[in-house]
Amino acid sequence: MTVNEAIAAADAVKPNAYDSAAKLRWLNEVEGRVRVQIHLTDPEDLTPYALPADGTEALLAPAPFDKLYPAYLEAMIDYANGEYDRYQATAAMFNQCFAEYMRWYATNERPADGWLRA
Repeated sequence: MTVNEAIAAADAVKPNAYDSAAKLRWLNEVEGRVRVQIHLTDPEDLTPYALPADGTEALLAPAPFDKLYPAYLEAMIDYANGEYDRYQATAAMFNQCFAEYMRWYATNERPADGWLRA
């Protein structure tokens, strides 16, 4: 899934008034979490995406785990709208998606052991 695809997927299921800059900021937040918490990247090595230049860049989590990106955007839209009951539900969905990817990645790539598939 690319940056543009993640934004479009969230917009398709949760129409909103937020511009691409706001959604890109949220996308950079979640991609930062993926890089730091799952891929064990040093936070100082993070480079945020920019639009339109990085719109076609692939996000790190592969299918079927890439659903975490639109889920995070949907949760942040609910939060920004002050729809806190909806936010709790969409945040729970995001947390489940994030945890699924974390478990898969830790099991298959084992970055803490210094082992990654080529």
